[in-house]
Amino acid sequence: MDNRIVIEPSAKIREIARRSLEGNWKQVFVGVFIYFIMLSGISSVLGYFFTTVRYIQLSTGHYLPVEINYASGVYEFLVSGPLMCGLAMFLLTYFRTKKTDYRLNFEGFSMFGKAFVLFLLFSVKIFLWSLLFGIPGIIAAYRYSQCFYLRVDHPDWTATECINESKRLMRGNKAKLFCLQLSFIGWYFLAGFAVGIITYFDISGILGTIILIIANIPVVIVDVYCNTAQTAFYEIVTGNLVVVNPERIYNADYNYNYNANVHETKQEPAEPESTDASENTDTLENNEDSDE
Repeated sequence: MDNRIVIEPSAKIREIARRSLEGNWKQVFVGVFIYFIMLSGISSVLGYFFTTVRYIQLSTGHYLPVEINYASGVYEFLVSGPLMCGLAMFLLTYFRTKKTDYRLNFEGFSMFGKAFVLFLLFSVKIFLWSLLFGIPGIIAAYRYSQCFYLRVDHPDWTATECINESKRLMRGNKAKLFCLQLSFIGWYFLAGFAVGIITYFDISGILGTIILIIANIPVVIVDVYCNTAQTAFYEIVTGNLVVVNPERIYNADYNYNYNANVHETKQEPAEPESTDASENTDTLENNEDSDE
């Protein structure tokens, strides 16, 4: 089956994300911040308390100290999959219903085995492709980028099915997602300025860890914007979100299985101003009739 090629520009997808977040930035921020604390925050604290220093002897006779964070590495390895599935579930539920349920951030642990296996397969594939001089690994990361959203929408699928479906969906769309993420680089540069300063002065100790977590708040705010845009990208590439006119969203139709329910959200089309807009609306209505 052919996949849908995303033709919407990055600016339009960002606009969809902004419209989705209108009036609810704080609520979505809390959900994304929970993910940040559960993954990076706890990992940083574990890294502070459970860090081992090893010294590698160089050819010059000097010793190079290398810090090894065993605890944080094991922790991230175990919880990354469930937390990524939980974040995907939180974002998809908000994008489709405009409801924020922070319990969804932890829902990935209810399917821990499937989420862990998916993350493991996702990571192994990217690592193996990265052995070919790096670039293939980056391409693989985009190829399998939709697998956690697919895990949420299809809880009965195996990890391999999620990976293969993501591969199919991203055929011809990897560059589009890359450009979408690249369009946020300026925001991330500004948001990460405080983090760069703290890293430069190398503030150590538990106080430094806490300050670093607080300094990442602007980065998390950009994450809210970027992750919502990537959620919109997923909805477009799967055909759940239909953008009929590049200047305006005439109709957004969501059909998805979540807790055995089907939710539908529609925006009535505005009065078309041209013959082309009228033809696009008629085409959409014909597609809806055929689906029924």
